[in-house]
Amino acid sequence: MKVRKLINSILTFSVVFILFIALPVFEQTAYAGNNLQPKINISSQKIVKGKSFKLRVYNLTDSQSVIFNSSAPGIASVSSDGLVTGISKGNATVTARVFEGNKIVTTLDCSITVGLPAAGVMISKHNLDIEVGDQARLEYILFPLEAVETPVFTSNDESVASVSPGGRVIGEGAGQTNVYCMISNGAYATCEVTVRSKEVPEPVQEPVPTPAPTPEPTEPETAQPVADPTVSVEAVLANPAQNTPSAEGKSTDQE
Repeated sequence: MKVRKLINSILTFSVVFILFIALPVFEQTAYAGNNLQPKINISSQKIVKGKSFKLRVYNLTDSQSVIFNSSAPGIASVSSDGLVTGISKGNATVTARVFEGNKIVTTLDCSITVGLPAAGVMISKHNLDIEVGDQARLEYILFPLEAVETPVFTSNDESVASVSPGGRVIGEGAGQTNVYCMISNGAYATCEVTVRSKEVPEPVQEPVPTPAPTPEPTEPETAQPVADPTVSVEAVLANPAQNTPSAEGKSTDQE
């Protein structure tokens, strides 16, 4: 019985001790979470007259609220929940004011440009050749040049090549497909994409050293007889027999 009470006392003390250590950590985490600054999802946007998009403010606490207004409602209007609509061509700023009760905590702005839709589109490349895993970006040009529309990029076969909304093409698998850049009136530009398998470089073989050639044996040179420097050429011509060596290697005297 006493052992059980001792064990219960130890467990109770352990739980209290853990809570005592962990509670400040929980409080700091909660404080850090409440310390996040409010942010707006879009800071600048181009829209076509008559089109809309939604502004959102996040990192708000339960006690905070947001009020939207536009610097030029005749160019870009905004609803109480952040829906922005292009009214006429021009520039405007939509401001989101964050309140804590009656106090303004911060203000967040979004620059708006309202313009005309595009009549045509061109892209920077009509043919693209990349390897699997490589990337390339396609740039676009709208006509007229002051058009503010954002075209949509799509791939005919994403298993070969995928494309991001901004026109970044990624080689996914070997093959060939088309990437399209389309505007709202249905006009589009096409880029034919060829994706090749990644080439693996062949290993470089080290050259085998060539052994040096073995020199061939040479025959010893035969010593040539040296003429007696004391005998003149005239004496030899006058008495050739006297200066000619005999078979025994001696000179033969004239009798």
